[in-house]
Amino acid sequence: MRLLLCALFVPLALTAADPITASFKAKYNTQKLNFTESAEAMAEADMPFRLTPDQRSFGDWLEHTADMNYRMCSQIVGQPAPKNTGVNGVQNRGKKAISDAIIASFAHCDKVFDGLTDAKALEEVQAGNKKVVAVDVMISYIANLNAHYGNMVGYLRVKGVVPPSTARTNKAKK
Repeated sequence: MRLLLCALFVPLALTAADPITASFKAKYNTQKLNFTESAEAMAEADMPFRLTPDQRSFGDWLEHTADMNYRMCSQIVGQPAPKNTGVNGVQNRGKKAISDAIIASFAHCDKVFDGLTDAKALEEVQAGNKKVVAVDVMISYIANLNAHYGNMVGYLRVKGVVPPSTARTNKAKK
């Protein structure tokens, strides 16, 4: 685990006051942008789209990610996830509800990360029924965001939408 931490966070170690959280926040902010731009980019009519009948719909991926945001960001600081977030069932209420839910869930995470320091990230926190080091939750959280976005990229491409991360890369190359 320590080797993984070094590989992920050493590049910022010499430049940031809190290199672990600075690196994490940079990765988090990129994914936050990917998700919010993806929600905006997909057409309303394509929110229920599934690559195959057994897979989640595009809107379900956003709803699932919003729920995960509340749960995992709360775990990072050892708190229970807030109740009544309004996430469950947003797929049935349309694109605006889905977009609002993902934005609100990232706003919850923003509040968690605003006060996060390396010292706090290295503290033991209660995550469900076990104690873990907060940074372990952070690593798992980023890995899950990457996996969820990776799934959603296929949905976007099938519908002819350039994924936000690709669009930003293409724009930077010009």
